[in-house]
Amino acid sequence: MLTVPALTLLFLCVVVGLGAAFVWMFWEFEQRMAKPRQMSKPYRKSGRAG
Repeated sequence: MLTVPALTLLFLCVVVGLGAAFVWMFWEFEQRMAKPRQMSKPYRKSGRAG
């Protein structure tokens, strides 16, 4: 059985790991969503102007 300090350290490691995974996931999601926006913005502007 683990002691209280060991369990606390394990809990903190799990929380930090999950937090990093969520930040990475949202970063990747934003990177993928930004590409269509960049491509569509000039098309919309040229479509409105033309």
